[in-house]
Amino acid sequence: MFKRPVANITLFAYPLAILWLGLGILYLMGKGTEQFVWQAAMFSLVFLAYYLLNLLLGYRGDRFLLPSAACLMAIGLVVLARINPELAVRQFWWDTFGVGISAACLWGLRDYRRLARYQYVWALAAIVLLFITLFFGITTGGATSWFKLGAIGIEPEELVKVAVIIFLANYLANNRELLAVGTIQVWRFSLPEPRILGPLAMMVGLSLVLLAAQKSLGTALVFFAVSLFMVYLSTERGMYLALGLPVFLGTGFLGYKLFSHVQNRVEIWLNPWQTVYGGGSQIAQSLFAIGSGGLFGMGLGRGFGAAKIPFAETDFIFSVIAEEFGFVGAVAVIIILLLVIYRCFDIALKANDEFGTILASGMGLLFAFEALIILAGVTKLLPLTGLPLPWISYGGNSLLTHMFMIGCLNNISHVSQRHAAAGRVELGKGLAG
Repeated sequence: MFKRPVANITLFAYPLAILWLGLGILYLMGKGTEQFVWQAAMFSLVFLAYYLLNLLLGYRGDRFLLPSAACLMAIGLVVLARINPELAVRQFWWDTFGVGISAACLWGLRDYRRLARYQYVWALAAIVLLFITLFFGITTGGATSWFKLGAIGIEPEELVKVAVIIFLANYLANNRELLAVGTIQVWRFSLPEPRILGPLAMMVGLSLVLLAAQKSLGTALVFFAVSLFMVYLSTERGMYLALGLPVFLGTGFLGYKLFSHVQNRVEIWLNPWQTVYGGGSQIAQSLFAIGSGGLFGMGLGRGFGAAKIPFAETDFIFSVIAEEFGFVGAVAVIIILLLVIYRCFDIALKANDEFGTILASGMGLLFAFEALIILAGVTKLLPLTGLPLPWISYGGNSLLTHMFMIGCLNNISHVSQRHAAAGRVELGKGLAG
């Protein structure tokens, strides 16, 4: 009973060590990080309070997920404090609030299966949010993905991702067998009845169309890929991938033909050197920064990419990390991201019901696709999408949404382990009797 809490406090100490060590190094370099002391202290206190709450309430779930995500948050805070102190001040608040949201989801929700009761409420909420953004949103970077609520900017597509994943998880859990075994033969494909496939196709299709109408093509394709793989993992039928791939490619092709900002991004991706002093400066400076990092980097606060890369605090924060921490630091960040994704699927495998399994898998798929597309974009393997790097890039909407999902995943893990422990007790009583 004593070893488990000690291991937990050790894991919870790693993010705080990264945060305070990074801020200390910046302070010694004269970067003026003394302004973050009380904010870092507030974040640390809330994070430790989360640990104590888990200890007092007997948390039984995954021990690695939250500390891993918090390590990414700490890295992001340190790098943001180095790049843009003004934005770092805001991000400290978002991160502290995000830890609170994660705790509230874990302990306030009590049982994640409550989310399944409102299947069509989640679907309706997603559609309404997309319509509001389409008609009242603000266009930035060619995409209409924001709207203002007073002085606060809200990015509904982040909330839509969660709502759709919850809807799909419950719908697939309830209709998995009917979706897996079709009753209507179309050429070589055996499809489910329209009453079964219809709501699923309508929800995914309408959301995809609305996101495309907002010209938020990167989010639309990530959203569709996550939905498609959730269906595949639930039914184990490659037919859905075969049918979905042409839709995925077709949507990307239509987006390229219809939207000038997408064409511009593709042209920059193909040859950024033609406009190295214009639109191609982002990816060009990103490649310069990554290349100059070498094996161990130039050192925190010593790189040039933080000042030269446009929007380094959001789209290209990984490039700054690669320059200042080198190949070793960049790989460390990727490993932590992979650890988070791995823990999601481990939680999915250990869940004691299909809704929990599909929900955890869907969230893991979202994290994986986001990380893959963002890292591929900054290294010129794919065109840029403008998505933030989870838990690291500046952005309150993304951070709060991802921390809500971390809380859900912890809830799934805790409830599953609690039921498994209860089952073992009942089995022991039965054998003793």
